[in-house]
Amino acid sequence: MTKSELIMRRVALLYAIMFSGAVSVFIFLPGPMFDAINVVSRELFPALPLASDSGKFWVALTASMMATITALSILIYRDVRKNYHLAIPIAVAKFTSSLMGLAFFIGGFVAPATGWNTLANGIILLTDLPLGIVILLVYRWVDRERA
Repeated sequence: MTKSELIMRRVALLYAIMFSGAVSVFIFLPGPMFDAINVVSRELFPALPLASDSGKFWVALTASMMATITALSILIYRDVRKNYHLAIPIAVAKFTSSLMGLAFFIGGFVAPATGWNTLANGIILLTDLPLGIVILLVYRWVDRERA
């Protein structure tokens, strides 16, 4: 295994662990998750509206995405050489959620009545953008070595 493939394997394992943990939090502890984000928001960004749980619709969709990303990460981990290209859908998912988090966060300032400019929407950008960048960079490294 090349150095880049070994690194991708480790990143994929880390992602599988992180995303399976995240999906568990989204499914079983959404209230405490929002409570923790709101505690930080009240302390550091008191002018921002607080995040709230808008029902289980988002949980079903988010859990689906996290489960898919976890499965893709496991497939990469199990056989990097065969499955390294599965990093692309992971990057797409992370960049899409980053863009949506940013759009909602900014949209909340443009239209304050929406209450979208919550710390929770900002956190999406702060967590998912780096995850998308890392997996894309590792993918490109592996792809270059294979060429």
